[in-house]
This record gives sequence, C-alpha cells and structure tokens, in this order.
Amino acid sequence: MRTLAALLILTSVSCASVQRGGPEATVAEFLAAFNALELEHVGSLLTDDATAFLPMPEARAKITGRAAILAALTPLFDRQRAVGPLHLAAKGLTLQPLGPDAAVATFDVGTAEVSSRRTLVLVRRGGGWRIAHLHASNLR
Repeated sequence: MRTLAALLILTSVSCASVQRGGPEATVAEFLAAFNALELEHVGSLLTDDATAFLPMPEARAKITGRAAILAALTPLFDRQRAVGPLHLAAKGLTLQPLGPDAAVATFDVGTAEVSSRRTLVLVRRGGGWRIAHLHASNLR
C-alpha cells in the first residue's frame, strides 16, 4: 500500500513538472520578463536563430537572430524603463501543438483601443522550450 501511495505521489509530482515546463510556461515566463523589462531574460528564451516581426517603425523588416532581436528591443525597453514596468497579460491564449517538439501560441496583449496580437512559435531544444519566432502586430 505504501508503494502504491509513493507511486501516486511521484506520478502527480512528475506530471506537474511536465506541465510547468511546457510551452505555456515559456509563454508566461516570456511575458513576465517582458513586463519586467528584463532584456537578458527575454533573450534567454529565444533560440539563437530566432526570427521576429516587431510593430516598430525602426524594425520594419524581419529580424533574424537573438542578438538582432535584442538590439531591436533595447530602445523600446530603455524608453519604457523611464515610465515603469509593463502590465501585459495574454488574453485569449491558444496553444496549438505541432508534434512533441513544437507549438504555436497566439494571444492578445492589447487594450480596448488597440489589439496587440502576438504569435510565438515554440520549439523544444536542449530539454526546454524556446521561442523560434515572434510575430507582433498592433491594430488600432
């Protein structure tokens, strides 16, 4: 009986760990780091070869590579630090698995006046989930 109880506890703990470490956890971690304006933390969630489309006039073309994405985000983060942290929340989060090692997350972080749609393509690499592509668009 003790063995069965121990197995049930271990199973529930391991299932919770899998859920916490899934793509949804990476989305939550990304938003928390973005809100806190932690550029290095945001960068740690990107693959080396990540790509992005950002809704900023100075970043009209596709951006390729973690370093280039972080360079494009630096002025935005610097300006925002003068105001304070962000308070983005993923509304309508949908996660679409694309097999065991990839998923697409879509959500909105906008307000009543502006739709701020986000799409993240997530891949499992090195035992964890990372963002391979970020697409951000705003619609007034």
